[in-house]
Amino acid sequence: MKTKLLCSLLLLSAVTNSLFSQTPAGKEEFEKKQKEKTVIKPPAYDSTETLEEQYKLENQYQFIGLQLYLPPIINPEAGPIVFSKAGNGLKGNKNYTIIDILQGNPEEQLQKKNAVIQSGYRYKQFNSPQWKDLIVFVVFVLRDNNNKDSLNSALLYWVVSQSKTPPYSNSYFNSFIAIPYLVKQKQLYENQEVIKISDKSKWICSEAAVLKNWNTDIKDSTYEILCQLKNDKGIQILMKPPTNLDKLGRSFMTEKEFIRLDHADRNQKEAMYKAESEKKEKHKAECINKFGQHFGELAAQGNIEIGMTADMCKAAWGAPWNNDKATNSKGTIEHWFYNWKYKLYFENGILVKIEH
Repeated sequence: MKTKLLCSLLLLSAVTNSLFSQTPAGKEEFEKKQKEKTVIKPPAYDSTETLEEQYKLENQYQFIGLQLYLPPIINPEAGPIVFSKAGNGLKGNKNYTIIDILQGNPEEQLQKKNAVIQSGYRYKQFNSPQWKDLIVFVVFVLRDNNNKDSLNSALLYWVVSQSKTPPYSNSYFNSFIAIPYLVKQKQLYENQEVIKISDKSKWICSEAAVLKNWNTDIKDSTYEILCQLKNDKGIQILMKPPTNLDKLGRSFMTEKEFIRLDHADRNQKEAMYKAESEKKEKHKAECINKFGQHFGELAAQGNIEIGMTADMCKAAWGAPWNNDKATNSKGTIEHWFYNWKYKLYFENGILVKIEH
């Protein structure tokens, strides 16, 4: 009896030791699997920068879902260079969405699609000297925002390019204007005090808008975003919103930017950083309060995983650029489309699949 009891105690001790020795490793394995299930929000278009500033060959799919505004076309001979299967030319003053990137040789792909020139008539012949003089950066596939019946309706192919020699093409990155960038410039500068860097003088930006560019030396676009500034002496000037591409440095900036870039004292910077930190913590607390600890933390960090609700995914990644909904025997089926060609599948409001 004593022998049996002793053997049982020894066996129990061995099992207990084994369990405790495996706990850290098991916890690490569990956490690893949880991380593998989690998908972080793909990098999005930064509305504080122009399309030209951000575009790189390796991040071109980042721009899928980006909405563009095409200003009125003044010189359809010069561009922008746009092809389509149907249409009688472009006049502009319309909104479009980037839905894909045309891969492969542009000439071959456009010919396969039977696409004909709609703007930039100077470049309608692929074997012409004008076309061969082009540097083609990318061909964006666009959908007319006024025609959303199908992703395949009246697709446009915008050839983002630049001529090596005169006469120059008006089909560079800024011939279409990114709508989030325009909206952001309005938010940043309209009715705000700004500081002109050259003399640190204060001005008020009364308006940020798309205006006609009368400088015939500008080869990139016939329209651009301009800010109207006014000082306390009643002097008014027009200036482009500052970008990282400015060769002579930024022309002006908001007071907040002025503080961030070490032009202000320590107390001002600390106050700004504290406000930004409090904003993040508040967002995290709101997500946890709404979705619970686990899903709330994921959403606040911009992460999603299978099993999250549609509301959780929207809080984490934002609204999709496109979606479709249908009903079948399983209930309500939804597909959400994001940039980088991410596609989320929902069944009855629950995320069941992440496709990339």
